[in-house]
Amino acid sequence: MTLHSLNLTGAAARFLGGIAGATMIAGLASAPAFGLEIKSSDVHPPDYPTVAAVDYMGELLDKWTNGRLTVNIFHSMQLGGEKEALEQVQLGALEMTRVSVGVVGPIVADFNAFNLPYFFRSREHMFNVVDGEIGEELLQKLAEGGLIGLGYMDAGSRSFYNTVHAVRTVEDLKGLKLRVMQNDIFVEMVNALGGNGLPIAYNELIPAMQTGVVDGAENNPPSYESGKHYEIAGFYSLTEHLMVPEILVFSKTVWDTLTPVDQQLIRNASVLAIQKERELWKAREQKSLDALAAAGIEVITDIDKGPFIEATAPVREKYGSDFADILKRAEAVGG
Repeated sequence: MTLHSLNLTGAAARFLGGIAGATMIAGLASAPAFGLEIKSSDVHPPDYPTVAAVDYMGELLDKWTNGRLTVNIFHSMQLGGEKEALEQVQLGALEMTRVSVGVVGPIVADFNAFNLPYFFRSREHMFNVVDGEIGEELLQKLAEGGLIGLGYMDAGSRSFYNTVHAVRTVEDLKGLKLRVMQNDIFVEMVNALGGNGLPIAYNELIPAMQTGVVDGAENNPPSYESGKHYEIAGFYSLTEHLMVPEILVFSKTVWDTLTPVDQQLIRNASVLAIQKERELWKAREQKSLDALAAAGIEVITDIDKGPFIEATAPVREKYGSDFADILKRAEAVGG
């Protein structure tokens, strides 16, 4: 794979621009600097696209620096949920983590524009927005919260699942207690649809469903399948109400101790890892849907999204007013 074949824009173009292949990388890696094991966290299992991509990032850094820079991934919630890992990265106790943009919203409010229900028109539209000027500007703002934004990964579309009954209409959500990420926008989104949104950490979801604290949750097919949530909540409806990208972030506290050379190497490796994740995501999404079908789970696809879009309009109006410029600019982006 050549750098020119990636067809990346925004952050990727800036970080890879001017790099002349392996010769340049070898020159960077030979510069004097201290070694570093980059500890990274993810709530997902080892074969999940985001975990595999960060593992690939580690392979690149190890190769480019002859083992001076490496990545050690703590997957499967070994270090807790996303919110906890993010806090550790802010403190500098953890070098890197992969989290949903939904968790970053409370740190940099402008990210909540991406968290609005039915904000992105399509996956292509999402990539064009996050890889362009808007996405790059938001990455830069993360420094205010002690984070270095390395880029955006694909996380598909999020849909509802529950233990009670199939959801085909907005009315079917009435009264259901549904776990959402720890962000007020998601709570109000579920409430606007007639349910009861409860902010609960991802690592607490399974016991919450088993004990009836919640009736279900919402997430993408790979998370629903790989997390074995379908074994408890067997009704999965492709409402696709959210298309929330994932974000790879590095601790600014640690970043500021690195040489410019190592910072550049990490950025370059992250760009290639993100491209790898997006490729892996497509295949994994289909694999998960096939696995669900094999397990006898009915994935409900005959859903009219019009009423869902209409019911969540008040949420977009309430929170969208804070991001009017971003919404206007994103609307003008193709895709």
